[in-house]
Amino acid sequence: MNFDDFKEVLPGLINICMETGKYQMKYHRKSLEIKVKANKTLVTEIDIHSSNMIKNKLNQLTPKIPVVSEEDARTNNHLDYFWIIDPLDGTKHYLQGNNNFCINIALIQKNQSILGLIYSPIFNNVFYAFRNRGAYKQINNKRPVLIKTKKFSIKQKTVVYTSSSINENVCRILRKRFKNIEIITSGSALKFSYIASGQGSFYPRLGPTHEWDTAAGQCIVEEAGGLVVDKFMQKLEYNKNQNYLNNEFFVVGDPLYNWEQVIKSVIS
Repeated sequence: MNFDDFKEVLPGLINICMETGKYQMKYHRKSLEIKVKANKTLVTEIDIHSSNMIKNKLNQLTPKIPVVSEEDARTNNHLDYFWIIDPLDGTKHYLQGNNNFCINIALIQKNQSILGLIYSPIFNNVFYAFRNRGAYKQINNKRPVLIKTKKFSIKQKTVVYTSSSINENVCRILRKRFKNIEIITSGSALKFSYIASGQGSFYPRLGPTHEWDTAAGQCIVEEAGGLVVDKFMQKLEYNKNQNYLNNEFFVVGDPLYNWEQVIKSVIS
C-alpha cells in the first residue's frame, strides 16, 4: 500500500471504527457474559462481534490483504503483509464501565507497522498515521490536526503513562529519577496516542503483550516523532514469533533524551 492507496481507504477505515464503536457503546456499562481465554485475558460477545464486524469490512475494503485479529488469531503462518487488529483493546476497562478502551487497526509490511489507527468510541477521537507521512488526530469528524510528540525538559513536569499492572517499585524508581513527575494510570493503546500528541513523555510496559496491542500505536508514535523500543533500544518489530508475542517495550516521546538509562533502571 502506498500513500495514495492509504488516502483512498482512510475514510473507509474510519467508518469501520465508528460503526464498530457505536455497537460497543450500545452495550457499554451493560451486564455481559464474560469468558477467560487460554492466555487468561477476558473476552465477551462484544469482542467477538466487533472482531467479525471489522474483519468483514476490511475484507470488503482491501480483499487481497489478510486480517489477523486478537479474537481468532492462529499460529503465525509467516505472513509478511497483513492487517492486525484489536477490536476491543481494554476489555477489562470496558467491563468496568470506564473510558479506557479503543479499537486498534494496523497494517504490517515486512516486520514493520506502516499504518496505524486508534479509535476511542467514548470521545469519538481517531488517531492515525502512515509511514513517512506524519500522524494526525481527528475529533468528531472535524478537520484532522497534525500531532507531534513533546520535547523533553527536566525543568518541566515529566508525565509518565502506565498500565494498571505496573509494579510499584518501578514507580518509585521513576519518582526518584524525576523529582517533578506525574504518573497516570490508563488502559489500552490510548496511552500511545497520549504520548504521540505530546500529553506525556514516557510509557514503560514491563509485562508481556501481543502485537495487536502495539502495532497501531507504534506507527502513530513514530510518525509523531517518538520511538517504541525494546529493552535494548531496538525498534519493536512484528510477525516475529508464532504467537504474536511482545516482551517488554517502552514508548518515548523525545528520542534525544537519554531514555536508555531510564529503561535500564526500571528493568534492573
